[in-house]
Amino acid sequence: MAIVWSQNIEGNLYEVRSAGATLRLYRNGVNHSQWNPNRPLSGSIWDLIALPSLYRPKGSIENALILGFGAGTVAAQLRELVSPERIVGIDLDPMHLSIADGFFGCAEGCELVAADAVEWVYETDEVAQFDYILDDLYGEEDGLPIRCAPMDVKWCQRLAELVRPGGMLVFNMVEPRKVPHLALYKDVKLKKRFPHSMVFKMEGYENRIVVFCEEALEEECLVAHLRKICKQYPRCYGVRKRYQIEATS
Repeated sequence: MAIVWSQNIEGNLYEVRSAGATLRLYRNGVNHSQWNPNRPLSGSIWDLIALPSLYRPKGSIENALILGFGAGTVAAQLRELVSPERIVGIDLDPMHLSIADGFFGCAEGCELVAADAVEWVYETDEVAQFDYILDDLYGEEDGLPIRCAPMDVKWCQRLAELVRPGGMLVFNMVEPRKVPHLALYKDVKLKKRFPHSMVFKMEGYENRIVVFCEEALEEECLVAHLRKICKQYPRCYGVRKRYQIEATS
C-alpha cells in the first residue's frame, strides 16, 4: 500500500494511502474512509452502512444526513447506488472534509459542514427532512476507534425528529455487546415509531450496523438493486456473500 499524502496537523497524523484504485484515509492509524470508484460495493464494512438504502425502491432516499462524514465513503456509495437529491455531511474535523474534496472526489454534490455533529443535531431546524440518517460518530484513541457522542434516549429521540415518515436511522456500532441496549429497542415511543430493525455484520469486523425503520425492509428491492449494480460494476459480483444480516424485529 502506497502513501499518497501524509501530514501531521495539530498533533494528528493524516495519511491518504492507495492500493490499486482504492484510496484510504487514516487519522492516527485508524481507517476513517475507503473508496474505489470502480467498485462501489467492495466487500468492506462501509458496504453494510449503505446497504439499508438498497432495501427501498429507487427514488425513495431523496435526502440523506451523514453524521461523521470522514472522507465521504458512504456519501459516494449513496450517490452511486441510490442517487439522493441531497446529501448533508457533518464532521468535526475540517481536514476530513478537505481530504474528501481534494483526494477522494466524494464532496461533489454534498452540503458539507465542519461542526460538532451533536450540537448541529440539537440546533438544526431541519425537522423531518431526511429519509436516511447515519450516526457514525467516532474518533480514535491509541489507534482504536472510540465513541465521541452519547447514544441515549434523548439523542435517539432527537434523531427521530429529523427523519421523514418512512425514513430510516442507521447506526455504526463498534461494540456488539451494546447493540441490545440501544434506546430504540427500549423506549416505548421509539419502538412504536420504528418497529422494524435489522443488524448487518461481516466476518473480520467487530462493527454492527443497525438500522431502524417504520416499514419493513424489502428484500426484493435489495435483490433488484444488487443485480443492477453488479451488471454496471462487474467487480461487485460476489460481495453479497460477505454480508451477514439478522432481522431483529
